[in-house]
Amino acid sequence: MIALSLMMTVAAADPARANPILEDGLSRLAGTLGAVHYLRTLCRPSEGQQWRNKMLDILSSNDIDQASRNALIGAFNAGYSRQQSAHSRCTAAAANLGNTYARQGAQQARQLAGRLGS
Repeated sequence: MIALSLMMTVAAADPARANPILEDGLSRLAGTLGAVHYLRTLCRPSEGQQWRNKMLDILSSNDIDQASRNALIGAFNAGYSRQQSAHSRCTAAAANLGNTYARQGAQQARQLAGRLGS
């Protein structure tokens, strides 16, 4: 998946230490992944832990300090919790929102990768 390889590129460059703007972008991406994880688990259970695993890949490929790691985990969990509070069952709106967040996450990853390339 293109978005995953872009996220791995972002993660490998250790943006949390390189630039606060990138750290903020990675935090937003973590929140988006949390939202996608909840919505896709709700509406596409066959995907299993795919989105959570993408977040774990980002965390495992970074040489970041514990405070930054905790912040990314917190952002992921906050994205998950927001969607959990809003959607208790899969509806067309929840499914569409999951797709929207998946596209948004891919776009965020591409933007972060572009910033690292400059």
